[in-house]
Amino acid sequence: MKTIAVDESTWNKLRVLREKLQVRSYDELIQLLIDNWKNSALDKVLEDLEVPDDIVHQMEKIVKTKEEKG
Repeated sequence: MKTIAVDESTWNKLRVLREKLQVRSYDELIQLLIDNWKNSALDKVLEDLEVPDDIVHQMEKIVKTKEEKG
């Protein structure tokens, strides 16, 4: 377990977020915030990624086949 120092303003924001998101601990809140940040960073990369249509269709077929197999 580690301890971090934050100013009063940051502490109040974290407390409000913890209550609104109904998480049990500040550790869980921080993990959730990091995961959301990672997802938004990945979304940004994917937005900029251009995939040729034929590759997209092949990927769609693969996904559909896997879904059908269950």
